Amino acid sequence: MINRFGSEDILVFVQLSVVVFLVFFIPQLILHVNYFMRNKGDIFFYDPTGQKITLNHKGESLSFSFRDIELIKRFESYPLAENRMQWFPWDSYNYSVIRLKGGQKFIVTSLLVPNMDLPIDSDKIVLIKKFYPFIQS
Repeated sequence: MINRFGSEDILVFVQLSVVVFLVFFIPQLILHVNYFMRNKGDIFFYDPTGQKITLNHKGESLSFSFRDIELIKRFESYPLAENRMQWFPWDSYNYSVIRLKGGQKFIVTSLLVPNMDLPIDSDKIVLIKKFYPFIQS
């Protein structure tokens, strides 16, 4: 940069680089901490032969079959949901809310299960596209 533009603009380039880095880094850091705190210590076990899921959350273990699932809401970024090129560092983050027929709800983030494509009827899956998939509740 100094050879091409001179030494008087180097401070502007450094400041601009720091601002651009922070604009991309801080939202991803917030999202990563949000997902990590949600599924900290959780264990997700999927049994494809028995079509069962076992979820250990905060010391409690719950097993349920695919028949027990009422609805899965998948929250994904637009590029991930549409299988397009991902522009932002947080575009690969996603989470799913699993609601059982008994009324129980579980949130499974992409830090726990990177791809939540389970062999479940498509009428039980709702895809919600978001620019920034932050977990609200």
